[in-house]
Amino acid sequence: MRRLLALLLTSGAVALANERLPVDHVRFSWNGGHVLVLTSGLRDGSGVGTASLHVLNTSSGTAVYHGTRSADLPPSTLRAALLTTPPTPARLNAWGLRPGRVHPARFNRSYPTPYPRWSDAALSGQSQQTFVRLWTQPVPVSLDVYTLPSSCPYPDMLGGAVLAGFRLSVNGQVVFQDAALPGDRRCAAGYTLERVDVQGNRALLTVRAYVPGFEGPDAEPVFIAVTLN
Repeated sequence: MRRLLALLLTSGAVALANERLPVDHVRFSWNGGHVLVLTSGLRDGSGVGTASLHVLNTSSGTAVYHGTRSADLPPSTLRAALLTTPPTPARLNAWGLRPGRVHPARFNRSYPTPYPRWSDAALSGQSQQTFVRLWTQPVPVSLDVYTLPSSCPYPDMLGGAVLAGFRLSVNGQVVFQDAALPGDRRCAAGYTLERVDVQGNRALLTVRAYVPGFEGPDAEPVFIAVTLN
């Protein structure tokens, strides 16, 4: 195990400590057709600042733009650079995301510890149901986790869990379902719904995928943009 950890550290295959970079900002376009999400923070174990920008189409659910910056600078500086460096401003203008509409999250999960733990997540065979007031009354948002095969190179770092994907439903409408694990989640073993943002019938749901880190899991964001029935 120690030899494997040393190899992973030198290759940069995992983060240097448990990591759950926060979602700082979610912004919908004026018509809800696109949604922007910013994440940033300090890389655990190194103190290096990082920031990421994602833009998704809420009709198709596809990601249409992504940018990231990492440097020995404050996260706020990196976020500002992402938003102001060409061609990003022109793209955001075209999608109606400057300034766009910012609303408070309808749901934002609180965690018992500052670093992610396997016990925070629903694992294979488990479900998590969260009631969220999307409009006038709370509706159920259901997350179901199930086993999926994958080529994870370090399964012995999963804390006894098995590789898994998830299905997400909002008030009975299935808005996402894994048929296979993508490359960036090939070692995912658990999930939790972290945040829900809504404008009209357009929503951004942030799920955390739990993958092996150095001293426990990293909780990586999965952004799901959808038009709700």
